Amino acid sequence: MRLDGQPGPHQTIADASQLVEEGRKEAAIARLRGVLEMPNLETRTVLWTWSALRELGENPDPKQAFEVLGIVMEIPSGDSYDSLAAYVDGSARYLNFSGKAIFWDTPDAKIKTLCRALIDSTIPASAGAKPRTSLLLPKRGAQITLLTRSGNFAITAPPATVVNAGAALMMEMIKRTKENEG
Repeated sequence: MRLDGQPGPHQTIADASQLVEEGRKEAAIARLRGVLEMPNLETRTVLWTWSALRELGENPDPKQAFEVLGIVMEIPSGDSYDSLAAYVDGSARYLNFSGKAIFWDTPDAKIKTLCRALIDSTIPASAGAKPRTSLLLPKRGAQITLLTRSGNFAITAPPATVVNAGAALMMEMIKRTKENEG
């Protein structure tokens, strides 16, 4: 993120952080709430903004509080993990244990559909989600983190339907990346 004083959501978040440091909590909250009113926000920006607002004691509207805006799926691969993130805006991230990564931000109907399918696949298992309070991962098996305005919630040992939906998104991202490189 490059902050150069130009108007926009990231600069506004940085400005709000400065206001907090100056002890101007209410002004910071107002700035952050203003970010949420900006058009065409990326899902990650909405999540960052809500994370900051929660730190300042603000809570989202109960009707939207637990809406899943994205997920992170972490799957063991040898002594490490592969990570896949999918967001409702159709952006996605795949981080392979080897260090290779794919960042998908290009608007694409198929990728967005696969992101939505992955997010929707978590709905049946979401009743068992618990607040994620640690960055530690389970010693065995996959873990899904649901990203909401109210915080992050983990599902350990997600059902095969979730893992399969994640695999479909990951494979499409890899395929598209190879096509673009070729």
